[in-house]
Amino acid sequence: MFELQSYLRVILSICGGLLTLLGSVGIFVSLTVQRRVERLQDILEEFMDLSYQSEINLTGKMFKLIEKYQMHYLLPEGPSRIIMFYVNITIVIVILSWSGVLLCGYSPPLQWQGLLFILPVLTGLGILLFYRFLLKNAINPVANALLGPLIPPPTHLRSVSYLSRYVNVSVKSILKHARLRLVVKSTESGVTVLLKEELSFDDYFYFLNLQNEANHTLFTGFGEIKMVFGHEPITGKPVPAARNVSVPLGFIAPEANLPGPGDNFPDDAGFEARFLIFPWAEKHPIEYVFRMHGRQSNIVMADEPEISVNYMITYRIRQNRLEIIEDQTKLPCFRELAPVFSLDNRRRYWSDGEFCRPESVKICEQPIYIS
Repeated sequence: MFELQSYLRVILSICGGLLTLLGSVGIFVSLTVQRRVERLQDILEEFMDLSYQSEINLTGKMFKLIEKYQMHYLLPEGPSRIIMFYVNITIVIVILSWSGVLLCGYSPPLQWQGLLFILPVLTGLGILLFYRFLLKNAINPVANALLGPLIPPPTHLRSVSYLSRYVNVSVKSILKHARLRLVVKSTESGVTVLLKEELSFDDYFYFLNLQNEANHTLFTGFGEIKMVFGHEPITGKPVPAARNVSVPLGFIAPEANLPGPGDNFPDDAGFEARFLIFPWAEKHPIEYVFRMHGRQSNIVMADEPEISVNYMITYRIRQNRLEIIEDQTKLPCFRELAPVFSLDNRRRYWSDGEFCRPESVKICEQPIYIS
């Protein structure tokens, strides 16, 4: 027979060895994470450098950088599971060993002095569980806030608000690479207003006003644009960004008497649209002015839009509501609708011709799609 004290010393030695190996695993993970953070930050810096070259169409290169960022961001699921299984089984064995050593030396009744033996075990258990939490978040940074400020998810690279808030990049430069286009298409289901983006950038509030040459408002829409691409349906691969995205903003009311399918606009039919973008981290919106004309039964852009920062409007976003602090513009319906501006990932518009009335606002239910 072995002596009990010798047996307990062997158990404690095994616990010490397991904890040492667990620390070695932590060092291995930390080195891996350090290398990955350096690589991801290099890609992020390259992405930011491209954003300032706004006069050149670099949407293809930026799209490839986002995909490259995702490749380094995500780790294979198999190795992550093996490492977490090793961490879990090691912690369980250590806890059982500590508990067994205490039980071997326990003799009833339990007195308050026994807390002096139990508290260190509970403290060690808490530290081990926290250590497991750190390793788990370091191995797989998806959907956790530990490494988010250092290595944001790939979807954040298309978020205008995130880039403006944490990277301090020019929103105007970023949006130029989105290549925003506005189209009014006449279909059998109605006259649809579409916002097209060559490279998907989202996470902002918008306000759109479309007028004809007589300064009569044909369409007014506002809301928040957030895109969720999910996973590719066939391969199951995650899609961090997309190209050639179409965002339905709503329908123009029949009272506008626009040509339907098969009809044509007059050759001299002209329109103007003002599109305001309100990112989270800014105080003045980005303004697009679209000069448009009728082409067959559609309304398309006549030339490139004018892009500027509208210093006449000052705003802030608090508790998912857009608050207008100062407005010196004469944009139709803007002041009337400002009290109902909310960021809830919905696109709202008028469809019955009763403009500037919040109670007549409708929600555009058409999903965002890739065209």
